[in-house]
Amino acid sequence: MREKFLFILACIYLAFSNATFADVLIDLDNATEISISNTRQTANYTFKLEEPVLQNNSSQSALNTTNHNNINGLPYHSEVMLAAQETAIAPALIHAMITVESRHNAKARSKKGAYGLMQLMPNIAQRFNVNDKNDPSQNILAGAKYMRELLTLFNGDLNLSLAAYNAGPAAVQKYGGKVPPYNETLNYVPKVLKYYQQYS
Repeated sequence: MREKFLFILACIYLAFSNATFADVLIDLDNATEISISNTRQTANYTFKLEEPVLQNNSSQSALNTTNHNNINGLPYHSEVMLAAQETAIAPALIHAMITVESRHNAKARSKKGAYGLMQLMPNIAQRFNVNDKNDPSQNILAGAKYMRELLTLFNGDLNLSLAAYNAGPAAVQKYGGKVPPYNETLNYVPKVLKYYQQYS
């Protein structure tokens, strides 16, 4: 834009350097053109303005994307990518959840009965048709599907969806649509977000 502005100024100077009038009027009524005239009625010179062509809209492309250089080396990356494609959840977010839930340990078990990479509770695993507890692809896909369900339930609010994944959606609703004041949940949400940012 700076070069275009300088070009326009140069054209104005060349066009009117030998003119006898003193005033130069610029008509900005047309958003796509600048008209230059020595009177209010007649436009002697018109310069057409065009929108710059953006090769890469970085501000938009940076949203909801994953830097695959940061996650290619993580375990179960191919399974994560398949789950991400099916659920439209960023691979970086799935990896972040796995990191916090199980440290990428497919045999992880919790005292509450959750198991696997995404630490699925038995009722969630059953709902999403997990037949083999030891199958990483089934576990990851079910966890991603559940997360997609929560994101839909909480209108895309990532904080609340993560809180619901950890404490259950009823707990989030119980506390008026806020992150429940449970120490585990209060620690869980920022941990996942930290890894999500690191992987993105």
